[in-house]
Amino acid sequence: MKELFEIYDGSAEAKKAKGKSKNLSGFHPLFTASARRSIALDALKIWLLLGFVVGVVTGVATGAGAVAVLLGLLIAAVIYFGFRDDVYKKVYGPEHDRGQLPLPEEMSWEEAVDRIRRGFANPEVEQVTDTADAMTFYSKKRGTYQLKNTADGLKMIILTKPSKSSKKEYLYAVFSSVLLSQVIAILYPEKISAEQVEEEKAAVRKLFGAHKMPLLIELAITAAFVAFAVYMLYPVLYSDNARSKGVSDGYLSTFPAGATVGEVLDDFFANGTWENYEQDGVTFVHYSGECVSTQTGEKATVGIYFKLNDDGSFEIDRMTMDGETMNLLMQNTALSEISNSYCNDHGIASSNALEGSLDELENALSDALADSSSSVSMAEPESETYTEDTDSDNSAQTATRSDRKVVSTNGMDTYSELSGEISVDVSHYEIGEMPENVKEYYLSYGSDFDTAWLNALYTDVYEYSGKYSNQVAWERFTEYMVFYDEVVDYNNELAPAPALYDVYYAYDPATEEEAALCVDDVIQIAEENGAEIQIW
Repeated sequence: MKELFEIYDGSAEAKKAKGKSKNLSGFHPLFTASARRSIALDALKIWLLLGFVVGVVTGVATGAGAVAVLLGLLIAAVIYFGFRDDVYKKVYGPEHDRGQLPLPEEMSWEEAVDRIRRGFANPEVEQVTDTADAMTFYSKKRGTYQLKNTADGLKMIILTKPSKSSKKEYLYAVFSSVLLSQVIAILYPEKISAEQVEEEKAAVRKLFGAHKMPLLIELAITAAFVAFAVYMLYPVLYSDNARSKGVSDGYLSTFPAGATVGEVLDDFFANGTWENYEQDGVTFVHYSGECVSTQTGEKATVGIYFKLNDDGSFEIDRMTMDGETMNLLMQNTALSEISNSYCNDHGIASSNALEGSLDELENALSDALADSSSSVSMAEPESETYTEDTDSDNSAQTATRSDRKVVSTNGMDTYSELSGEISVDVSHYEIGEMPENVKEYYLSYGSDFDTAWLNALYTDVYEYSGKYSNQVAWERFTEYMVFYDEVVDYNNELAPAPALYDVYYAYDPATEEEAALCVDDVIQIAEENGAEIQIW
């Protein structure tokens, strides 16, 4: 006999009750924000930690410094969003062991059916039927689901799915779980609150809405993410600074002041490359480049080996030409030639660099070519202080502009000037492309922006439905919703007509008839919130 079911809502009490339960066995998981985040993080925590550690270790090994942490977070984020849907499919699907879900004590199946019918409400479910041992929920967009009264308690199963795509499996799993949540809330109101049910329904609408994203936009987002990853990873793994452990961006006293080691060497040598390695606990950095030998006139490969010191400085350990180690005289002559070449190419006086080289050469001769090395220190480039501007909350921004009425083209009526601007601007920007100055302009009108936006939306949807078609009017409506989200940076909790978002997330009309019903809802909601027709 299975134990009675429990509810997992992600709260501290639920986590404590869960204890060591594997895969939430015996729990019905809610699809509220706290619950689904807790479930995904718990299921992926080992992989997230592993990805973060790999990113940090890779970054540290390549000399990325603090960027290593960002690399670790990036890899963890890829793992989280890449495997989260698989977790949803497993935990929220009908196969998940929720424990025993019986009918309330002394309640018959007929009484349960009657109570469910009277209390059930979901705009995505168009029809509900029942038999002697089952209730069937029909949804054109979400599929067909059946609540069965078995000897082991109530079970929710999926009968049909609108799409056979494996990528949508998790959507139907989540929807079946949310339907079961509504049934539990009706039969056991002390287990699941009405607020939690509404939160689940809203979350599912957003989940399906996000999955409907056009392929082109999805590919664009993927490409942007890959570009960002390359942008982050390249300086971490492949830049000269990373591979040279910072030597390429450092400074040598024998080179012109203000010019980095990398700049001077790349100016003189062709096909320069950096690499680093450990030897006997000491880190060495090797630079290799090609030049023409002044002695033979033939192409030669020169290698410069830098040794990193514990205090952050570095020094030249040795130099080679075609694999043969240079003596100190040859080394200093080569360094002087490299420095002078950079000065000549950039019009810089070479006296300081040349004097340094001559001093080293004189010391070398007096020491009879003793085995020593040129010691240099890493110079610290000047630091700059940056001040970050902080954006104020959109909802708290004080209005600095006021809307005004202007005369319409018929010479008799007036309309909101701001509504007219919004009507023109609403289709100009793709998702994420609205410039900050445009957002600031509209937000500077304060509450006048909300009023003007609602009036413009109402006017255009009403006009488009009569002039073109209901489907075109619906597309115009979605443009307005995207526009508002862009202006307020998706902080739409204070939207002038919140019910419009319910329509926006709930519907996706495929025919003119379906679009007509949706457009009617939009117009009715706008009118109920005081929208006024604008005569341009």
